[in-house]
Amino acid sequence: MAVFEGTIYAGSLGMMTSLTVTLPTGKAGGPDGEMPVVYLLHGLSDNHSAWLRRSRVDYYAERAGFAVVMPEVQRGFYCDMAYGVRYYTYITQELPALCRQMFRLSARREDNFVAGLSMGGYGALKAAFRSPEAYAGAASFSGGVDIRSRLETGGMDPKEVYAISGGELAEEDDLFPLAARAAERGDCPPLYITCGQSDFMYEDHQRFRTHLETLGLAHTYEEWPGGHEWDFWDESIRRALDFFAGCRAASDGGAVR
Repeated sequence: MAVFEGTIYAGSLGMMTSLTVTLPTGKAGGPDGEMPVVYLLHGLSDNHSAWLRRSRVDYYAERAGFAVVMPEVQRGFYCDMAYGVRYYTYITQELPALCRQMFRLSARREDNFVAGLSMGGYGALKAAFRSPEAYAGAASFSGGVDIRSRLETGGMDPKEVYAISGGELAEEDDLFPLAARAAERGDCPPLYITCGQSDFMYEDHQRFRTHLETLGLAHTYEEWPGGHEWDFWDESIRRALDFFAGCRAASDGGAVR
């Protein structure tokens, strides 16, 4: 496993930003050696280094043959902020393009995945719903699935919330209407969702599951004992990488390259 940590300039953000990337060694992806990749998103109080410091994602990804890109969005909720920078544009458009220039990452949809914890789980599902052509699968762990209630009651400074939403959460940033649109289009990539049984957002997940089931939107949901904590997220990313490997196998007729 090779690990790169540094800074890049992002035009969509208008500034330098931090990035951690892990690359599997000795495992080619596509016919040109391009690697499948997971864009792995951090939570509200974390940064680009959190996943590598606090989980075994590097080991799991090496074993599964995935590159992992871990970007930085600070507390921006993976939104093109009303009064701030364009984090959604960066994550879904500019970041993949920049990383493909620097590393041998596959541009094929069937080799691209997105996942995250808490705020990052929200970002991953939003990316899957809004940019389904870009991803072959998405995963959320303890995600902010009911972002409207979280922004309103999640203990954030009202000024911070206003900077993100402009005072009114747009439908394009709300997973409930986004899921409805995805179900209507019929183009949503496979979803893997987890939540700990003692997580403070457990009830949010039950409402969201009911919503997905009512829509008939296919998804895999798993829960087990645990809270909003790294032990739970470490197990979640291990299972998610297996899930993504299965998505790749299915897209290739049963045999991952």
